[in-house]
Amino acid sequence: MNKLVGYFLPCKVTVYENNGTTKIGLARPTMMIEMIEDQDLNAIAKDIEETLIKVLDISK
Repeated sequence: MNKLVGYFLPCKVTVYENNGTTKIGLARPTMMIEMIEDQDLNAIAKDIEETLIKVLDISK
């Protein structure tokens, strides 16, 4: 849909330890895609973000 999206893929996930607790985080796809200013891609990014958050929640 937009060649600029390739700059944001793959979605990065960070895993680190903080005070003995493992933390998992990610850059929100919706925030990154806003730079492109494409409404169709914003909707897709929102769906991807919601899915990634569900996956992270399951891993808790």
